[in-house]
Amino acid sequence: MISWQAKALNLFLKQTVKRSIENTKDANKLRFQMRALDKFSFGTSSKIERTQSMRESILCDEIKLKYSYSKTKLLYLHGGAFVFKTPAMHNNFIARLVEPLDLHAIVPDYPLAPENPFPAALDCCYIIYKSLLDSGTAPGDIILAGDSAGGNLVLALLHRAKRDGLPMPKCCVLLSPNADMTQSGLSAVENRYSDALFSLEVMLHCRNLYLEGRNDDLHNEEISPLFGDFTGFPPFMLHAGSTELMRDDSTRLAEFMQAQGVAAHLQVWREMPHVFPLFEQLPESKAALKQIVSFIQQQKN
Repeated sequence: MISWQAKALNLFLKQTVKRSIENTKDANKLRFQMRALDKFSFGTSSKIERTQSMRESILCDEIKLKYSYSKTKLLYLHGGAFVFKTPAMHNNFIARLVEPLDLHAIVPDYPLAPENPFPAALDCCYIIYKSLLDSGTAPGDIILAGDSAGGNLVLALLHRAKRDGLPMPKCCVLLSPNADMTQSGLSAVENRYSDALFSLEVMLHCRNLYLEGRNDDLHNEEISPLFGDFTGFPPFMLHAGSTELMRDDSTRLAEFMQAQGVAAHLQVWREMPHVFPLFEQLPESKAALKQIVSFIQQQKN
């Protein structure tokens, strides 16, 4: 059984957010409509300090415990279909990770499509990852995490780092990652109506905005990282909902990673909406957060 809170949230998302964006073609209108999600964010703990900084001329949110000098960096790449962002919701979730683990989180404000199509967002995030290494942060002190489109960027970043001979981070956490731009997973059809947040048409529209219409190379590992070589990747934890469009991005990722020797831990949650751990009012979100914290603690030890 899922919680009554999850049932209520699914109904709300389907009746309001999903319905309002189904026929939205303008990126700025989509961004305005998706601001409704930021209303689901509560205030962060008084123990958390949030600042902004410029790293390599890129604006970043920095989230850490007050008076902390933790050397462990969490590079978090936010989702938003490559087109929009919900900073309050994302930063609140990141703060919930930072507090029990004493992490120093860095959240790049990467450029959005369609004004800045592929590979602008990936280039930005890669620069930040490389700058952490260049500034002396040990690879074992870096954790990568991302949700949805941010999960795509995490995977693409690692494929590029591997190609360039850069070291891998300690571990990675992905929430409902968008790993397959070909939409070849069964869930893209099977969950077309059950997904509480996105329709397939909206997903394809955002994909086209991100790729600027270049759909001739959808199997490129920096576009659909599902089809890359994962040999040598660090341990992963993945969370997804059973009824979301991108469920099979996670299930196939875990399968492909495990076949190539990567320790990939997958949890598929019954009837949970897309990136449900970000909705802190859900009991399932709290349970997922505990699993993520435990996973990162195990990797740090």
